[in-house]
Amino acid sequence: MKLLSRLQLLAVPATGLSLQHPFLREPNDANYIRDVKVGQLNFLHTTDTHGWLGSHLLQPDYDADWGDFVNFAADFKRNRLDKTQDLLLIDTGDKHDGNGLSDATVPNGFETTRIFNEQDYDLMTLGNHELYLPENSILEYSTATSAKFKDKYVSSNVEFINDDGETVPFGNKYRYFETENSKIRVLAFSFMFNFRRFNNRTNVVPPMEEVSKDWFKQVTKNYNEGKVDLILVFGHMPVTDLEDFEMVKLHRHLRNIYPDTVIQYFGGHSHIRDFVILDGKSTALQSGRFAETVGFLSIDNVTSEDPQYFRRYIDFSKRSFKHHSQVSKLGVRSTKGNKISERIKHLRKQLNLDEVIGYVPQNYYMSARPVQSEDNIYHLITHKILPRLESHHTNNSIGRYIMINTGAVRYDLYKGPFTLDSEYIVLPFTNEWRYLELPNRIASKIEAYLNKGPTIASLAPPHAAAPYVANSLAICPIIRDPALTEGYTTTDDGGCKGDDIKHRSQIQYHIPNVVQAAELKSTGPDDVVHFIFYSFLERNVLQAVNKIVSDQGNRNLRYDESSCLNYGGSSTKVLLREYIKEISR
Repeated sequence: MKLLSRLQLLAVPATGLSLQHPFLREPNDANYIRDVKVGQLNFLHTTDTHGWLGSHLLQPDYDADWGDFVNFAADFKRNRLDKTQDLLLIDTGDKHDGNGLSDATVPNGFETTRIFNEQDYDLMTLGNHELYLPENSILEYSTATSAKFKDKYVSSNVEFINDDGETVPFGNKYRYFETENSKIRVLAFSFMFNFRRFNNRTNVVPPMEEVSKDWFKQVTKNYNEGKVDLILVFGHMPVTDLEDFEMVKLHRHLRNIYPDTVIQYFGGHSHIRDFVILDGKSTALQSGRFAETVGFLSIDNVTSEDPQYFRRYIDFSKRSFKHHSQVSKLGVRSTKGNKISERIKHLRKQLNLDEVIGYVPQNYYMSARPVQSEDNIYHLITHKILPRLESHHTNNSIGRYIMINTGAVRYDLYKGPFTLDSEYIVLPFTNEWRYLELPNRIASKIEAYLNKGPTIASLAPPHAAAPYVANSLAICPIIRDPALTEGYTTTDDGGCKGDDIKHRSQIQYHIPNVVQAAELKSTGPDDVVHFIFYSFLERNVLQAVNKIVSDQGNRNLRYDESSCLNYGGSSTKVLLREYIKEISR
């Protein structure tokens, strides 16, 4: 069977397409746990952990903490591999913003960075959440230059600016090494997507600009096709990207240099489980988010004309870790992680993360329920939370719109105790409110304009029109078994059985870029309203307003930063806390 390239696949209608390629051999289900197939070269991959090192306390399916993961990696290597096989551990960034363990410290991530670094990664890099604030970048750079990771930390297109103003690579531009057992020669690069909101201590060069530089040409010349067995590209960019196609463009460039070498990608950023076949000797794996997933990939016959691939998404649970490391069969367990687990429990207590503020009466989902549903967290925010906002600088006598970007919400809100940790989990960011005075004929069109445009720090899946799966090039049955817990049923280029634990399918619905609450005194087109928004959105809102003004025929009117005023008032995080307190009395 001839393999289709990723570019060809994107042009093929999904209906009726089967992607059960001969080199993706799936085992049968066994008690709802699907095993992994160990090969010549094996990978464990994490990405977008966002501080979730202490497990998901209200979700038993993800009950493992970082200490359990450290033990799992060591146990897996000891129990599952023979002396002809290798295991590489890889992380592709975003370690901040999403959990109290990281976000309740100063600086953000101070303690979790040290806990994270207890894992013995072979390759590490950073994500965009290490680049928003200078203090986060400085902290992450200390990892990149540490004794443990200075040879393993790679970032090919991100730069750090030292205290004296000198620009240096954020770690290594590349890494060349041979694997310990099978002596596979690996040339590794790491690219971040074209991120533009970096702070003044860093710089991100667009990936395709970076690969045109002399250093990259020289490295690929020195390590030509005859001197490497595997090109490994890991970094903070989605493996499915239907807006910019950055990984596809990068792959096309590398394939011109290495026409017959295995090229393996590991991605991140879009918070999904995903596996992409780029061609017969190249695949790409993305391993979820928030320490819900450990991605597993194996490659057999790496140096042959017919390499064999296997991928699996492992639930971040004690059950999955025990099963795949086979400690119950072999009776050997690592213990290093036990101390890490105790350290995490102590940190939670020290930060008072389990302080109960109130109780949540039901589950509120980001994308597992439609935005219009009362079970959706954005519906809760726009109908119950944002209307509580009160200005410090004006009054509510004028009609208003209150807008947030959906990416400001980071996770579902689960039924049960609402703690300090819950605040960081659902709404980790502080925010400042800004507003514009606008006629309603302009203000009423901003939401639709922004939701038609490019992604704005949103978590919408790359196939935003597909309500069932993030990447629906293959057609898979929806699992409705009520005996199973609701969770991931991943469809990807490998088929329908990538998840190690079989779940009742959690259907994923479209998330727009922005949502808003509207409180209008009247709906006349010329009535003046206050359009209120996060300061984070100022650039996007101004772009929308000026385009709408121009489309309405007023070429001389233009809004800029000086038109935006401080609205004041409590952050969305505080408004949510006050609401939960109120309904818990």
